[in-house]
Amino acid sequence: MTLKDISKATGYSLTSIHRAIYNKEGLSPATREKILEAVKSMGYEVNYLASSLKRKTMNIAFVGKKPRVSHDYHHMIASGVKSAFSQDMGMNIALHEYYFDGKASELEDKECAILSDLYHQDDLDGIVIMPINTGIKLQLAVQKLIGKGYPVVLVDDSFEHMDFLCAVEPFNDLIGQTGAEFMSQICKAGKVLVALGNASSKGQMDNYESFVAYLKQNNVPITCVPVKDSYDKEQLVAELGSLIDDDVVGLYTVCESNTPAICEAALASGRKDLKVLGCDLSPANKAYLVDGVLSGILDMNSYLQGFLAMRVLLEYILKNISPKASVLSVPVRLVLRSSLAFFEEEYSAGISIATRSQ
Repeated sequence: MTLKDISKATGYSLTSIHRAIYNKEGLSPATREKILEAVKSMGYEVNYLASSLKRKTMNIAFVGKKPRVSHDYHHMIASGVKSAFSQDMGMNIALHEYYFDGKASELEDKECAILSDLYHQDDLDGIVIMPINTGIKLQLAVQKLIGKGYPVVLVDDSFEHMDFLCAVEPFNDLIGQTGAEFMSQICKAGKVLVALGNASSKGQMDNYESFVAYLKQNNVPITCVPVKDSYDKEQLVAELGSLIDDDVVGLYTVCESNTPAICEAALASGRKDLKVLGCDLSPANKAYLVDGVLSGILDMNSYLQGFLAMRVLLEYILKNISPKASVLSVPVRLVLRSSLAFFEEEYSAGISIATRSQ
């Protein structure tokens, strides 16, 4: 079955049939529906591989923070992105990776500089961006790319009131509620120190606000004491240490990067009764869990975030399949020391597979 066969049977031109199949502009909704019904009834299937060989190479960019160590949060997002891309490597597409790094105060400017360079390119077909925050400067840089017509998929965080193709992120409000419920069950009455992340990150602030809201709504006798991120680990450890008194019963953080700091503060206090809930299954955080410093870890499933973000973009630019929603979320796991073996994972086609030696 060919497009010419469909044209002959339906009376529509080849151009109209092509526009309907590939979701191009220039057709009324009624005409598009009639053509697609005919295509389906005649058993025609698009050969996307053959189509890819007839066109120029499509270029896709990924912009993210440079990983600090293997298998940390940013490394796993990038791994998910590349794994998803590898499934369509024969489709005449190319992936270009751009990473920013530096002091915390420099990251926004460095990411904006990369986005500005991409804006001045004319050969991009889509971009996956991991925003370092959701501040106005970065928001404007992303909006310029969208305004130029590039399909943009955000991963890990998202902007409000912006026409990106899709955002893939955890349910940050549910993460905060889960963290609060867990701490309410293992902590006695008292204070919990909460190490905040980036104040301009919507996701991290949603996490914190939901944590506080859960405790209040459920009349849990725990008071939250927020501790601002100093973007300096030793300084944060010292500040947390100065706040740990007899009333403090636990420590919590809304971001992966501050988990080692709350662990070190707990160790320095000499208080073995403190309950500590961390974020993300980085190698360092796993070690703290195994050693019993962490009571649990809320893992954000960063690999799956990256994988899903790239799949959404590829489905859109290669097959004109739009995402089912503007924001997609991945499941978050509460990991305990006894269940850690379930999360010692290998990854295949975006699926995490637990492995265990005999």
